[in-house]
Amino acid sequence: MTTIFTCIAGFIANQAIVKSNEAAKVKISLVAENDLGYLYAALIVLKIGQFLMASNAGNTRKYAKIHPPDQHVYQVKGAEGSKLGYVLMDYDGANGRFNRAQRAILNYQEIYPQTLAYILASGFVYPKEVFVLTTMFAILRVVSALGYTASVERRLMGFLGSNLVVSIMEVLVGIIAYKTIFV
Repeated sequence: MTTIFTCIAGFIANQAIVKSNEAAKVKISLVAENDLGYLYAALIVLKIGQFLMASNAGNTRKYAKIHPPDQHVYQVKGAEGSKLGYVLMDYDGANGRFNRAQRAILNYQEIYPQTLAYILASGFVYPKEVFVLTTMFAILRVVSALGYTASVERRLMGFLGSNLVVSIMEVLVGIIAYKTIFV
């Protein structure tokens, strides 16, 4: 569905907005002259990473036979016959893989707004480098999502690396702030 919408939206945007917009051509030239095309490409890379993780979760949803609006599968735990039981997400089999795939998307969404801010702020000054960092982030988050889907232990493969990448962008923002305020 996303691919179909993207194709339709691309056609509409090109025909109705981009094609004969002379003012936009000047701005696009400005973006090109300042090497900021990478900044815009970085945003698309972020979306592709999100799409791949959502596809992974959708695939596991099918095998777990969990239909919307349900986002997780739970198990009742606790002492047999006790009224003090508690509920945990199911972590075995198809249900467990589905729950972990869903959780991987939530892990991504939890840091998405801040990551986007770092991309925009640091990418204005370092567009090519931030494009590379954003690509690394998206790939590592997909690796993390696929690993997490397979097992809890495998989620850290891409998770820690992606957090390091975000930290690099965060430091770039700090450096830019320092250089523009104090130097």
